Amino acid sequence: MRHLQANKQRGFTLLESLIVLSIVSIMSMVLLINITTIHKQKTIETFLNTLHDDLLFSQQYALVNGKTVIILFSESEKKYYVTHSLGVKILARSYPSSISIEGATLENRVIYNNFGSISKSGTILVKHAKDTYRLVVYLGKGRVKIEKI
Repeated sequence: MRHLQANKQRGFTLLESLIVLSIVSIMSMVLLINITTIHKQKTIETFLNTLHDDLLFSQQYALVNGKTVIILFSESEKKYYVTHSLGVKILARSYPSSISIEGATLENRVIYNNFGSISKSGTILVKHAKDTYRLVVYLGKGRVKIEKI
């Protein structure tokens, strides 16, 4: 009798294995569906944060070095450049092709004078998928605000 019980194998039935497999595959599908929207959202968030930091960097560079700094947006190249008044590139950064930058009142550039103040206030529109963001640069201290429209 003991010999019969010792040979009895314990394991999962085919039905239990199929149920677990179907649950795992359903959870994987839900994850894959949501990951594309999460990726799109993180792409624009990362770009806007980087752009904001680069604008602050440009302002600080102008203030510390006493030179006019220009941030020039090139939509055809999908890049923006930070240069100072002598034409020397300080920074060149590319951005994803899914993002487009349109100058509203600032055209395609932001200029900080040698005191770190903005020379002209205005807005730049940043578009990604169906979303539009407004980058507002205020006159005076050159504060920057990004808001979703």
